[in-house]
Amino acid sequence: MELSMMTFMLEFPVLFFKPGTKEEKAKEIESFIELTAETGYKNIDLIWQTVRLVGKEEIKRMLEKNGLRLSCVICMDTAGDIEGADGIVEACEYLNCGKIMLVPGLPTENRKELFDLMVRNYSKIVNLAAPKGIICVCEDDPNIKVPCGSREEVDAILNAVPGLRLVYDSANMLPSGDEVVPYYEYFADRTAHIHLKDMSVADTKPEQYANPGVDGRFYLNAPHGTGIVDFDALFEALHKHGYNDTLAVEFVPMPDMDLKDDMKRVYDLFACRV
Repeated sequence: MELSMMTFMLEFPVLFFKPGTKEEKAKEIESFIELTAETGYKNIDLIWQTVRLVGKEEIKRMLEKNGLRLSCVICMDTAGDIEGADGIVEACEYLNCGKIMLVPGLPTENRKELFDLMVRNYSKIVNLAAPKGIICVCEDDPNIKVPCGSREEVDAILNAVPGLRLVYDSANMLPSGDEVVPYYEYFADRTAHIHLKDMSVADTKPEQYANPGVDGRFYLNAPHGTGIVDFDALFEALHKHGYNDTLAVEFVPMPDMDLKDDMKRVYDLFACRV
C-alpha cells in the first residue's frame, strides 16, 4: 500500500471560487504539489479541471520536479457531461496515470434517470480507458439523493458497467446507514482505489455544508483523527484482505493549523499503518 495526497479540498476553491488569472491559479496549485512532496507523499490525486486549466505538460513538469506520481484523476459531474472523455484518457496516458475517478455530480429528482445516465456515461469512458490499461473507478457517494451510496446501489452500478471498479471511501457510506468495515469487506475484491476520509456527525443541521443521513442526522467531512471513523479497524481489514494499491488521503484542513504541519500530521497518522 502507498499513500497519496488528495488535494481536492484545496484545489476546489482555487478552481471555482477564488478570483485570479490562470497563471495565479496554476502557481497556487503548484504550491499544493510542492507541499505534498515536502510532507512525505510520493503520490497525488488531482481534479481533472486542474489538469485542464494548468495543462498536462505543465502538470507533468510540476510532478517530475517534485518526484510525485499522479495516482488518480478525479472527473467531476461525469453523469451530467462526459464530453471530452477522449481528452481525459489521453491526458492520463500522457501523465502515466492509471486511474480515472468518475463523480456523478448533482442529483436529479428521478433516481432511475440519474442511474441510467451514470451507466451510459461511465460505460463510454470505461470503454475508452480500458484499452489503454487505465482503470475507471466510481465512489460510494455521501449524498443519499445520488443512487450510488448504499451497498445495494454501488453493487448495482458496478454490475451494470463491466470493467468499472470501486474507489472505496472510508466515510461516504455512513449517511446511507452502512458501516465502514463491513462495507469495505463486501467490495474488497472490486476495490481498486481507496479514499481515507474522516467524518463527524451532528444531530441538528450545522452552518457548514453537511450531507443529510437516512437517520435524520447530518454528516460532515472532518480533519483526520477528529471524527468517528475507526481507522485501526479499517486498516486491520485492509491487511486481512491483502489490499495492495493506493490510499488517497482526502485531506480536510485542521482549523487554525499551519497547512504544511497539518499535511505532515495526517501523513504520519497513516504512514505507520500501511
